[in-house]
Amino acid sequence: MADAVSKTATKFPRSSEEVLAVIEDAERHRKFVWTPGRVLREAALWTRVEGFSYGERKAELKCLAGFLNNLAAQGIFQRRAEVQSIGYGDETGYDYVERER
Repeated sequence: MADAVSKTATKFPRSSEEVLAVIEDAERHRKFVWTPGRVLREAALWTRVEGFSYGERKAELKCLAGFLNNLAAQGIFQRRAEVQSIGYGDETGYDYVERER
């Protein structure tokens, strides 16, 4: 898991597993409501995204939203009914459901 987290520090998560590695690492310290923007913040990639054009930001956030939806479909997250404004505008929020190890 630490390898996946360190890899995301230099590149954007490109799979649900990489997103999950970032989330599991952060959740060891405290609970978060997860949004695409929160994933970027915890992976220390937020400042890089701020330098993107609007279209590039939107595409990156949409990609991460897809990974979060995938993890929710697997039962790893519980989707929140209310819209969150944590990372980048209004986003769907998810609560991490701890997995059995």
